[in-house]
Amino acid sequence: MSNLVQVDVNLLGRQFTIATPPQEQDTLRQAVRLLGDKIEQIQGSGRIMDTDKIAIMAALNIAHDLLKTKVGENLEMAEFQRRIQAMVEAADAALGQTQPADAGGHCTG
Repeated sequence: MSNLVQVDVNLLGRQFTIATPPQEQDTLRQAVRLLGDKIEQIQGSGRIMDTDKIAIMAALNIAHDLLKTKVGENLEMAEFQRRIQAMVEAADAALGQTQPADAGGHCTG
């Protein structure tokens, strides 16, 4: 079993201690900063005051952003695959229209 380190986190005025593998400390801290930024945005709007609702809205915003990114990547990949397929078909059509070289392998012309 790998060793875990304890990382102290402060969100919404509450202290949390989270165990994480040493190599993931930086990623955890980045996630905490991202969540903290979203929380500040929501608090800044002044529309939501309950800390539980703020935390839920921040988590939903982050999840929504993640899903939009994943969908965007998939759409880009699908477009890339369509273009590759179109190039393959165009190459096949062009090769099908050319005349093969004579049996001796010499090109005439």
